[in-house]
Amino acid sequence: MKRANRILKYEEFQEIIHSAPVVKSKHFVIHYRANQQERLRIGIHVTKRNGHAVKRNKIRRQVRAMLAKDADFAKPIDLIIIVRNSYEPAAFKEAEAELQDDLTQMGARH
Repeated sequence: MKRANRILKYEEFQEIIHSAPVVKSKHFVIHYRANQQERLRIGIHVTKRNGHAVKRNKIRRQVRAMLAKDADFAKPIDLIIIVRNSYEPAAFKEAEAELQDDLTQMGARH
């Protein structure tokens, strides 16, 4: 994922989380809002409760792969994806389908 498509600043994360609508599912909580930059921007949040650093990085890579496959990067939307503790990297296919459903529900997919 290109740097221009990432949300990196803590202040932006907090602003989106506290002011945006939410879509919740078994493994993900997605906060979203429209932006002025004419492109999709994504922030992925994985807590220490999900496991050690290697496991958290694997989860982030998996979520990025799911998004690269299904997200429409031309839409002007900011997404914050919070991965819940119940997520297991071994259940990638099920989580991918769940994330696709969540994105369809909020209209971020093409």
